[in-house]
Amino acid sequence: MTTTDQNNSGPALGIDIAKKTFDAALLQGAKLDVRSFDNNAKGFVKLSRWVGDQGVDQFHACMESTGVYWEPLAIHLHQAQQRVSVVNPLRIHGFARTELARNKTDREDAARIARFCHLHTPYPWQPLPEERRKLRDLTRHLHAVKKAKRQHSNRLEGTPSRWLTQSLKRTIAHFDEEIELIWKEIQAHIDRHPELKRQRELLETIPAFGELTATLLLAELPNIERFASARQVAAFAGVTPKHRHSGSSVRGRTQMSKMGQARIRCALYMPAIVARTRNPIARAFADRLAERGKCKMVIIGAIMRKLLHMAYGVLKSGKPFDPQYV
Repeated sequence: MTTTDQNNSGPALGIDIAKKTFDAALLQGAKLDVRSFDNNAKGFVKLSRWVGDQGVDQFHACMESTGVYWEPLAIHLHQAQQRVSVVNPLRIHGFARTELARNKTDREDAARIARFCHLHTPYPWQPLPEERRKLRDLTRHLHAVKKAKRQHSNRLEGTPSRWLTQSLKRTIAHFDEEIELIWKEIQAHIDRHPELKRQRELLETIPAFGELTATLLLAELPNIERFASARQVAAFAGVTPKHRHSGSSVRGRTQMSKMGQARIRCALYMPAIVARTRNPIARAFADRLAERGKCKMVIIGAIMRKLLHMAYGVLKSGKPFDPQYV
């Protein structure tokens, strides 16, 4: 998934999203119009009507991939046959620095996104199919419930009150029941969609990948056909190395870039530790890095990247993992 810039001379629509409202800036040549709308279905219709009143039929809309509030509007615009781009907020932040921006308001942010869209023409965004979107939402809900359970379990360890202890235990038991129900729904959802089931079974053939890891990766990765190489998948997940060498004085330690999907990195961490001993390719790879003096965390990060390459390979080829494949 590349971000190579292209020339663009058509109208650009910059959108700054918030929970209840959004600001839209329509840029046509030197003309800029900004207006606020409610972030709901009625607001989406008003946006389309407002853009049409400006004499614009086709435009390139651009917004940041922050939070969850952007997706309904992005889907609405995509279904209206408009070109939509959803970009990393760091790109907009960097663009603002090139403009020496001194002010930060919703209206100014929308106008800045419109200028960025016009100058850089980021690649179009594609919505996930409905079955993939539901799987993603279910796994993220599962993660949130598990996180809440851990928080309550931590409170249980330091609670002297007997009544509060019993209350926490009841709440934790409820979380356990809910986790079981969510997981059953995830399983049923995958069983209802043969392609999801086939892809998860492929991922499970990779040593160190269990059912949960395969499900999480399947939920967070876009359509694998959108990636031209395993390196692009690694960049999407933020597991590519970040080098710090400049001139003769800067010799920083290489680190993981972490400029990508944090949920994928989280899903790969424990499998990478397991793969250090159970995955023959990852084990040999880790031994070579250890011989070169790499520290433990660097090796784990490299295994995470290697596992993601394997995941790309089995999904792209449609064939199970083969440790003998070179």
